[in-house]
Amino acid sequence: MRLVLCRGKEYFLVEKFEGELHTHRGVIDLSELKHANPGDTIKTHLGVEYRVLPFKPSDYFRFFRRTSTPVMPKDIGAIIAYSGIRRGDTVLDSGTGTGMLAAYLANAVYPGKVITVEKRWDFAEVARKNFEMTGLDNIHLICGDLLEVHRGFKIKFDLITLDMKDDRDFVEHSKDLLNPGGCLAIYNPYVEHARDVVRKMEQHGFLDIECFELLRIDMEFKRIGSRPSTGVWHTGYIALGRV
Repeated sequence: MRLVLCRGKEYFLVEKFEGELHTHRGVIDLSELKHANPGDTIKTHLGVEYRVLPFKPSDYFRFFRRTSTPVMPKDIGAIIAYSGIRRGDTVLDSGTGTGMLAAYLANAVYPGKVITVEKRWDFAEVARKNFEMTGLDNIHLICGDLLEVHRGFKIKFDLITLDMKDDRDFVEHSKDLLNPGGCLAIYNPYVEHARDVVRKMEQHGFLDIECFELLRIDMEFKRIGSRPSTGVWHTGYIALGRV
């Protein structure tokens, strides 16, 4: 069992219920959480209260250890929505990185499977530990080069997601690995690369091809009025196509 302790913008993930948790607002005896339920509160030795919350998929982005820059939740949500994946589907993900996208996809298709491929062993080890945090048992991590690894696959997929350097070279293989109606989603930080993969999809007869960027604008609300609290930050372009 995993719990989250929250106070304002402070969050702590609790995975072990022994010892002490030291916060800026005092020390929490973790043994007191053994029988706690979501919605309960716990006090530090200084009397400051923290709310006990359940650990949910929305917490992955907050607590996963980072290696490379992860795909943002807004983009992950778009991939899930536009691909139409559902419970029981099978997904191939490549360019695992921190494992953020693979974890959200695994939660969306459970008990369906997500096979995720990462070329760098050091990234793969971090992702493996992040996957353990989720408690999900439907993520299968392979450390290797997808351009070689895919030759051993004996199954087809409902969704293939690529966030990797050689994505353009894998477009033609993706078509052979997708079920009818299956979707290829490719994430790129640069518009030129997004253009190249769209052209590849067109060359290989993908259907319903589209490419877009999603922006998130945070707001702040003050007595004198409301306005965006930050600049508009670019994350990446999503290219999608079906077979």
